[in-house]
Amino acid sequence: MRKKPLLRKRLLLLFFLFQLPFFLTAQAQDPRRLSDTGNGLDPTGIGNGSSESRRDSTVQDRKTPKEVLAWTVSDKLGEVVPTTPDTLIHRFQNVHFTEGINGEYNHLGNMGSPRQSRIFFHRPFGNDYIFADPMDYFLTQPDEFRFLDTKTPYTNVSYYRAGNKINGEERIKGNFAVNAGRRIGLGFNLDYVYGRGQYSSQSTALFDAALYGYYRGDRYGMHLLLDYDKLKWAENGGLTDDRYITRPEDMSSGKQTYRPADMPTRLEHTWNENRMRTAFFEQHFDMGYYRSVTDSLPDTVVVRQEFVPVMKAFHTANVKGHRRRFIDYRNPTGYYANNYLPYDSIDATSFFSVRNTAGLTLIEGINKWIPFGGSAYALHDFRSFTLPDITDDGAETVGRWNEQTLTLGANLRRTMGDVLHFDVTGELAVLGDDIGDITLEGTGDLNFRLFGDTVHLAFDASMKNLEPSVYYFRYHSSHHWWDNDNFGKEFRTHLCGSLTFDRLHTHLSAGVENIKNYTYLAFTGYGEQTASGSSQFYNDVSARQFGGNIQVLSATLCQDFALGVLHWDNEATVQYSSRDDILPLPLVNIYSNLYLKFAYARVLRIELGADVRYFTAYKAPTYSAALGMYHLQNTDPEASILIGDYPIVNAYINFHLKQCRFYVMYSHVNDGLFGGTNEFLVPHYPINPRWFKLGLSWNFWD
Repeated sequence: MRKKPLLRKRLLLLFFLFQLPFFLTAQAQDPRRLSDTGNGLDPTGIGNGSSESRRDSTVQDRKTPKEVLAWTVSDKLGEVVPTTPDTLIHRFQNVHFTEGINGEYNHLGNMGSPRQSRIFFHRPFGNDYIFADPMDYFLTQPDEFRFLDTKTPYTNVSYYRAGNKINGEERIKGNFAVNAGRRIGLGFNLDYVYGRGQYSSQSTALFDAALYGYYRGDRYGMHLLLDYDKLKWAENGGLTDDRYITRPEDMSSGKQTYRPADMPTRLEHTWNENRMRTAFFEQHFDMGYYRSVTDSLPDTVVVRQEFVPVMKAFHTANVKGHRRRFIDYRNPTGYYANNYLPYDSIDATSFFSVRNTAGLTLIEGINKWIPFGGSAYALHDFRSFTLPDITDDGAETVGRWNEQTLTLGANLRRTMGDVLHFDVTGELAVLGDDIGDITLEGTGDLNFRLFGDTVHLAFDASMKNLEPSVYYFRYHSSHHWWDNDNFGKEFRTHLCGSLTFDRLHTHLSAGVENIKNYTYLAFTGYGEQTASGSSQFYNDVSARQFGGNIQVLSATLCQDFALGVLHWDNEATVQYSSRDDILPLPLVNIYSNLYLKFAYARVLRIELGADVRYFTAYKAPTYSAALGMYHLQNTDPEASILIGDYPIVNAYINFHLKQCRFYVMYSHVNDGLFGGTNEFLVPHYPINPRWFKLGLSWNFWD
């Protein structure tokens, strides 16, 4: 991993990139605010190009508009979904955490390392490129990307830092948006994470660049998103002996304590690398009519023409080109069970997909007799992936496999009104490799008044019968190799309901999911006795499928309390898995946040408090360095490990002053206190010890 010179160069590059748009857009401001006439002309009528006219046109008493609108776009139907800009104030101190805002993710300890949610209902499902799932902390899917609309050029810069130049972690992130008129918008996002790691061979370097633009006309509209991610992280395989954390007195060897960097790890000179390229394009043509609308202004009446859409034809295209490499410069003796490829082989896989969707949409609310909208569409999906392979005569080669599927789908939804909303989608694969795949899913909510409080009753239901990812069927690499042509479709039924009381600040949800043919990764290595009598385990992982049924029950209670400036927010989840040997889950997962919330001098908003994360002990999935994925632990009693039953406490001060948010935190303040030593989120990967963290986010206009 490149150290300080590379980081400085990238930080300078980010700085200049954020400055460049201000020069490019200095003369291209939104015409809506150039003059009172609305036509961009000098309202004084001088307009002779003289220095006097230029001075008069620029010296104006005007207030810079500071309004930013945001929305996402459905990657299938092209529907625009209004959302909020990333301006979170409450819990802002947690936004950069790999473990998530509520601390529900297990990860390897360092910032930006692969992670997995302990809440089963929050885990991604159905991603063909499964190696992206553990990196969802950093990656943004096209249908989650925020497009921005602003009357004034807008920039947001965020910076996070912890530790020092040897073991610290940093993140710099920025968003820029500018509009060229009412209909056209452009912007780009940059994001860079550099985690050196407190433990050896643990560094991460994650880079993301996204460029977007849109046009929103009366009849024609389009969105374009180009996204590039380069993710690279070092692998250390975890500690050679957990007693460096659990029983440090047994490992002291004359030392009082061991620093994290001095604790020996299983691997070195080993990396995973993902390069991911995504291009998303949406376009639509609205069919409808114009109607006259009268606007009453002071001393005048304006009649304008307003376009009313009735139906639209839409097309979306999603192109992905991903490549994953496992780089192993020093193959440790006695760590892997198998070496399938020669040492100098390239252990890499590439994935390419093109998904096109086209259809028609009936616009919601065209008249009072049709209080809903709907879409009918066809989807074609082409996928291609490559893997290392061995020919019949033993020569090394690259194998390529292609798949394609044609799917028909329909959607019915109601988003308008204050009482009832719903969104139901059905899909059926009619041709191709995934023929017979079925998806039925729907969400809805009912809102009403009860005992002076506003109550929201919501549901979330789905039935999916889908082919597992191609990588569960076939994967070839230096140390893991499988071909599973006998896997069946994974059938899942899910039902969840929730109840929310606004005035009581109470949210209760409960759900159940049944899974048949659950597909997962499992430890398939072996162990043997050494000369000293201890057990030596050799690592191997394979894809497996359980042909029976697994039930998962889950219930979550969110309850917030407030008494003056004192606030106490709580979230508790209870889960049950009918086969915890195949799908292990913690019984209880808790996040609690106790803080004081007040304002100083009426402009500085402050949150001062501490929060805690806790989950009950369970046999958490462990991590495969050669795959960059989580998998079931070794079933051998000598190798299986319980993770959990250990609280993690952070103390913080969170500030908000006009356009700036910033915080100071002392994380893991209970490190080494109260006799707790099970400081792990993943077997053999310890949590970082206590240290200071700080972060800020600043908005700039014009």
